[in-house]
Amino acid sequence: MAPTCSDIRDVIDRFRFAREGGYSSFWRRDKSPVEALELAKVLVAIRKIASYIGPNVGNIYWAGMNYEDGIGIDAGPILGRYPLPAYKTDIIVGQAVRSAYIKTEWSERFKQLAGLRFQESTTHAKIEFFDLFFDTCEKVYVDAIANRSVLGRYAEKAREWEISEKSKEFWQPPTLVELLYIWWAIAADRSGTKYRDEYKDTSVGASIRGVSLETFYKEPLNLLNSIADRLIKDCPKINGVTERGQFRLDLYASIWPNLFEMIRFWPMDRADMLRQSPESRQDIEECDADDNGQEANSVIHSFQDLIEKAIRKKNSDFTETVRSNVKKTDEVVTVEGSDIVLQARDKVDKKLLQRLKMIIKTAAQRKTIHNRGLKAGKIDRRKLYRAATTGTVFQLKKNQFELANDIVLLVDASGSMAEPTKWDQTETIHQTLFSVAKTFNKNARIFAYNEVRDRCLLTELYTDGRFYTVLPHGKTASGEAIIATGTRLKKTRKKPLIIHITDGASNWGCGVNEALKFCIRKKIHLLTIGIGCGPDDKRSLRKEYGKLVQFVDNVHHLPHFFRSLLNHARWN
Repeated sequence: MAPTCSDIRDVIDRFRFAREGGYSSFWRRDKSPVEALELAKVLVAIRKIASYIGPNVGNIYWAGMNYEDGIGIDAGPILGRYPLPAYKTDIIVGQAVRSAYIKTEWSERFKQLAGLRFQESTTHAKIEFFDLFFDTCEKVYVDAIANRSVLGRYAEKAREWEISEKSKEFWQPPTLVELLYIWWAIAADRSGTKYRDEYKDTSVGASIRGVSLETFYKEPLNLLNSIADRLIKDCPKINGVTERGQFRLDLYASIWPNLFEMIRFWPMDRADMLRQSPESRQDIEECDADDNGQEANSVIHSFQDLIEKAIRKKNSDFTETVRSNVKKTDEVVTVEGSDIVLQARDKVDKKLLQRLKMIIKTAAQRKTIHNRGLKAGKIDRRKLYRAATTGTVFQLKKNQFELANDIVLLVDASGSMAEPTKWDQTETIHQTLFSVAKTFNKNARIFAYNEVRDRCLLTELYTDGRFYTVLPHGKTASGEAIIATGTRLKKTRKKPLIIHITDGASNWGCGVNEALKFCIRKKIHLLTIGIGCGPDDKRSLRKEYGKLVQFVDNVHHLPHFFRSLLNHARWN
């Protein structure tokens, strides 16, 4: 029997997808079932997240790729299934967050200093014990920092996974590894108070072994917990990475001699126990040779070219384009496109929006549109012959206003804009201006530029009907930003108009003069609005832009200044 229409509708009405468990399922949408592409997309996501941790995180790559400097992330935990499940993404993001914080807090440097401090000590004979102790303390510290933001949730997932995997190797207590991993789970807990409670062994193994872990670990854990409060609460409040590192170093040194006396005769881990047996040593060495990490590295190495090729497509490089449009090529800085954004709050000023609409109407071109052949409205004399047949003899007349220019807003998001009040005012202005421009010009766009790691990043702030924002940071390369924006404009019959919003003169790169010459050659109107400028900044901007700049000290004065800027663009 042939299916009825209702049967077909039931089949194609909707598609059901299994719910993914994991925080990253709420934001990660760019996925691929192809292994190399999925690894590239995950790496791009990790780099975006790490960029908010600090400016000195450095390059992040998969372990196995040919990089010398930066942070290598082991891809072993996520290989095998694509697209990557959300819970696996959470784990790898948490590992990257921890590694990034370890890098920004100079953990490796202070570990070397600690080794020199204990070189003359009797504990130096088992330096591997101290290395493991130091690494665990640093994990507790960086996880505590991550717990101050949403990144702590990802660090928690990575910590739980690592402890779960390591617990499979826990054998006959006591071992140093088991002690430190138990303390890591307690001290780095997101509640921030678990270390204050007395330790109780609630593991399943307690009933199996017949011996509670409290017998071995209660006293050492009390000693470790004695520094947890200062490590988690006090250390992050100290200004200066050197001062924080020295504080931690002194903190670890204050308990290490006493801790070493408690654990000096313990094996470090299961492998350390078995190595004491000659017949077991060969089996351990064979297991080490078959390490999954080596297999993961070889997989990543084989895909390196494909991963790098996929990543390069993400960010456009405008540096050579900018160089080809200026004379002082040696002063041009690196200019790249960026898609690292945060969703912005709606800060459109409704009252200001209406006032600006009235201003733009006076400078816009009016276009009358007739909608004919209607059954209601005003009588259309040219359609009266339809009165006896269809009766569609009416029309509606509507006036539409269109700007003679394609408007592009360019927002300075350099470090001088980082003051919360100034950036809030800037967001209110550029969101309101863009909302007005979008009403009268469908090609309107908005970009922001800032400096990250000696690169000028150009980011679009409005896509798919949503406003986004960036973190103000770095130096001001206005010249490169204006030229790069000019090269990104769509070619239409309308003359482009770039409205540049800034708080000061350019202090990096080729300078504004080169950008003005570029705009003249390409017949691009450039208008500048100065926000929150002091007397010196105003003089510098007038020197750079001449009559093409107006200063807004109060948001409500914006319509008057905007009228002047539009009239200047209209007649010049």
